[in-house]
Amino acid sequence: MSVDPSEFYTPKVIDAQLTGMIKTVGENKYSARLKVPAGILTAGLLESLARLSRAYGRGEVYLTARLGVEIPGISGDRFPEISRALADAGVSLAGCGPRMRTTVACKGTVCPHGNLDTFQLAWEIERRFNDGAVLPHKFKVAVAGCASTCSKPQLNDVGLVGVAEPAVRAEACTGCSVCVEACHLDAVRIVDGKAVIDRAGCVACGDCAKACPLAAMDTPRTGLHLFAGGRWGRERQVGIRIAEFLAGEEALDAVGRIKAWYRDNGARKERLGQTVLRAGVGRFQAAVLGGLPREKWTRITPEAEAGFRVMR
Repeated sequence: MSVDPSEFYTPKVIDAQLTGMIKTVGENKYSARLKVPAGILTAGLLESLARLSRAYGRGEVYLTARLGVEIPGISGDRFPEISRALADAGVSLAGCGPRMRTTVACKGTVCPHGNLDTFQLAWEIERRFNDGAVLPHKFKVAVAGCASTCSKPQLNDVGLVGVAEPAVRAEACTGCSVCVEACHLDAVRIVDGKAVIDRAGCVACGDCAKACPLAAMDTPRTGLHLFAGGRWGRERQVGIRIAEFLAGEEALDAVGRIKAWYRDNGARKERLGQTVLRAGVGRFQAAVLGGLPREKWTRITPEAEAGFRVMR
């Protein structure tokens, strides 16, 4: 299929993109990108989207890689109509371009592995910070409920991961080995009839504690690990962990600080990870974690800093 690149970069197309109307192949054809935090759609909204896709598009609905929803096949001259119809249905258009994207979350709220209410956290991030402000480039946030990180938080500008660090109550442990079977990383073993956790190998997923049939394990330290500077695409960068075991409000405050720091320090078309590299990881960490207890700051090792780089 031959596509004229100029079709996608006219002022009209770029202005539409900022409002959530994304240019697609075909003369004057767009997709309406909808704001759907955590990818949650009620049955009523699904019915409305089916109706609107038939009325304004071509009777189809797209699901994006970030759990978003798009209605394709909309003519450019129908933007005002569908915007009003979507508002009546209780959903808004999601801005594209150099703005914050809709927050993605895994299903940690209902997943047995989840260590927090991922849906609620994603909604709160949206409510507080996704205000449509223009930024140096796109800005993506993802929330994961456990160390499996199904929503790929390390590959977003900001990533939050729910963690639960296990501890053994030796007096209650019978050495049944259920925890050993539950651990995917061989970080639990039985020594002298008791479970022992290898702290170097443990990623605080909490599965061993959840699996213990005698409640001989608990998770006295829980919270959120915070990653920053990740992205994926033509160039890739795995986010670096800058804080650990944050409480919910601490994590939310950090998200807001990071977005504000990026707005004030990023260069045009520069993603957060690039800005952090240019400014220095240590300076960035100090700027966005001010006020947090120092024991919650992740120690940035030379190995971690060397791994935080742009790749192709």
